[in-house]
Amino acid sequence: MRSGDGRDVTAICKPPPTSCADYHVAWICPVADLELLPARLMLDEEHAAPPHDTHYDENTYICGTISGHAVVVATCPPGETGNVNAGRLTGSMFKTFPNIRMAVLVGIGGGIPHAKAPEDPLDGIHLGDVVVGWPGDGKPACVYHERGRSKVDGQFEMVGTMQNPDSRLANALGVLDRTTLGEQLARLQLHKNKKKFAHPGLGHDKLFAAAYHHVGGYGSKCIACDQSELVQRPQRTEEDQHALVFHRGRIATGNAVIQDGELRDQIRARCDGALCVEMEAAGVDANRRCLVIRGISDYADSHKGNMWRSYAAGNAAAPHSFVGRETQLAELSTHISLQGCRRLAIYGLGGCGKTALALEAAYRAGEQQPAHAIFWVPAIGRLLRIPGITDAKADVKQLVKARLSDEGFGQWLMVVDNADDADVLFEVSNVIELGELGQGEARELLRTRLFLKHRHQVEDEATVSEFLGMLAFLALAIVQAVAFINENDSKLFEYVQLYRASEQEATKLIGEEFQDQGRYRETRNPVATTWYISFEQIRARNQLAADQLSFMACTASTDIPESMLPPDESRVAQAKAIGMLKAYAFATERQPAGEGRQPQQEQTKAFDVHPLVHLATRGWLKAQSQWLGWAARTTMRLVEVVPFGGHSTRALWTAYLPHARHVVDVHEMHESEARMQLLDRIGKCEQTLGQYAAAEGTYRQLLERREKELGKEHPSTLVRINELAVAVNGQGKYEEAEAMHRQTLARREKVLGLEHPDTLTSAVLGQDHPTTRACR
Repeated sequence: MRSGDGRDVTAICKPPPTSCADYHVAWICPVADLELLPARLMLDEEHAAPPHDTHYDENTYICGTISGHAVVVATCPPGETGNVNAGRLTGSMFKTFPNIRMAVLVGIGGGIPHAKAPEDPLDGIHLGDVVVGWPGDGKPACVYHERGRSKVDGQFEMVGTMQNPDSRLANALGVLDRTTLGEQLARLQLHKNKKKFAHPGLGHDKLFAAAYHHVGGYGSKCIACDQSELVQRPQRTEEDQHALVFHRGRIATGNAVIQDGELRDQIRARCDGALCVEMEAAGVDANRRCLVIRGISDYADSHKGNMWRSYAAGNAAAPHSFVGRETQLAELSTHISLQGCRRLAIYGLGGCGKTALALEAAYRAGEQQPAHAIFWVPAIGRLLRIPGITDAKADVKQLVKARLSDEGFGQWLMVVDNADDADVLFEVSNVIELGELGQGEARELLRTRLFLKHRHQVEDEATVSEFLGMLAFLALAIVQAVAFINENDSKLFEYVQLYRASEQEATKLIGEEFQDQGRYRETRNPVATTWYISFEQIRARNQLAADQLSFMACTASTDIPESMLPPDESRVAQAKAIGMLKAYAFATERQPAGEGRQPQQEQTKAFDVHPLVHLATRGWLKAQSQWLGWAARTTMRLVEVVPFGGHSTRALWTAYLPHARHVVDVHEMHESEARMQLLDRIGKCEQTLGQYAAAEGTYRQLLERREKELGKEHPSTLVRINELAVAVNGQGKYEEAEAMHRQTLARREKVLGLEHPDTLTSAVLGQDHPTTRACR
């Protein structure tokens, strides 16, 4: 959740790091007065730096977290920038923080325009753009433009290059896109100094011919410069002004600020088309390889000024706060880049983002391995132009297989989307499970999906926390809910109120159709519909699995003991059914429970059902007119397994009790006899546990029903009064308990007679029972 200054103050639940050894990400921003503030604003949380030895390390550090990663920020002393000072800064930094795994150098740099302006203005270098040192073409991400050999023919041979950035950073960078990065800048706009980071205006983005020198003083905004010397290039639009444009390419580093257009162009030629020039990367690289991110504040010519510096610095900070599935994407990239034939499965609950993850991985693979062919299965046959592929009788799979097996075809990557077959998980050795979003990721998804006019709502921390928790941090559910809010010009708290109003309203909301450009046009978008299709697939493939899911929909959604499920004659069939539900991620197996449960060797397995799946399954059963039947079957099953209390099997039935309580609250079952039987068992269990107040509530429900059905003097009604008296007595309300016992005795004498065993029992209880003695 964002605070007033734009930081995510609730993304991290764990306490802040306490030791220098706990930090794994280093953020270096050399220019303190310009680049430090944007870096601090990108932190989700800022906390005090841990103590360190200041005898050899005089640096001052800013510490915090971004999406759960412990980040340390460092900057050079004012006026002491450049490669030498950057080397001094990071030399001490990496000793103080010994476990730094990833280093990022972030700040401003001089842009190097293309020799020939691209037709698309977004492809050209402009002021305010971001350039990231990127080794995508197989050549170094950064080069020393001053290190080399000057030859007699005037040629300059480059001999100095930097190490490529850490592969984990390169992998994460591979999924960045202009839209996503642009959303990060909203954090700067929430800051009190937001005007400082505002776009100066397209009219101030002026590129003059390389040989034309500035007229006037520094920072005079080129008022006296000859406008006919401006380079003619495709102009960006006002709409483009609001989008962050970043470029991946080569960065040139040196020891001096470049303010000469002709020298700048020579650097471009020497450095294989470098897009940016700067003067700190070499110093950092001497101590640790790093990812270099630079916001373009000038064109490295004599027209250099300060107008674009803050805007460029803010833009440069945005890529580092990118939130996504970095770990899973890195793992995917590793598998994709390995040689040989490999198969990999991504599985998880419908709506958790499997297709999006695969799509990002495919795009990144295309950029990193341009020689490889990449296919998205629905279109593969047409793309390969396989003869006979359009024949109605063609064996498409064999035709495609034969074409791809041809050694002359080369290497390829195939993405098979929506391969909803549990057997895939058992046939593929490499499996990536995709779970719910992290808290920081979920909040970022919410913020980026909300229309701009609604984004101020992210400042309501309590509502956002409830909203995301209610949707269980599921990506598609969040996207769907935000689409509803945007379309209906609603508010977050109003959506929460609608969802909480009733189960019927909540079911309607998760079944609401919406538009999402990130999904197939023919795909039904609502998260509930996504699962309904899977429910039908499960029912068609394994009826027992469908029955188990239906049963679980009637119980509480968490800690469902396997021993409580309806039994099947075949344990193998039972295991396969559970396996299918786990493969679809509808049910997840819990870790062994601790206190209050059976010893490890005797402990039954237990499962959780995703809360939204639990809700959707109930809606599915109701739509199929099966809800009442399953509610009744579940109630009867619990009557079978829940005993009348007692300590001998207490470790077992305490796991059943929460589910029994859940079932008796099902409105449709309130009048059933099975519910009365289950309430009786619940009351006895509560008494065994010493939960007398709860037992009193349970027995009062039973008594009210028996008095209504059988009358106040029926033997069964009198039993309930007696049980209620015991529960009341257990709470120390002795006089009330004695009155109930005497009432029971009087009615039994009247209805059953003085000699009836029940009457005699009540008489004994009335005179000699510990309850009676306590009342005296």
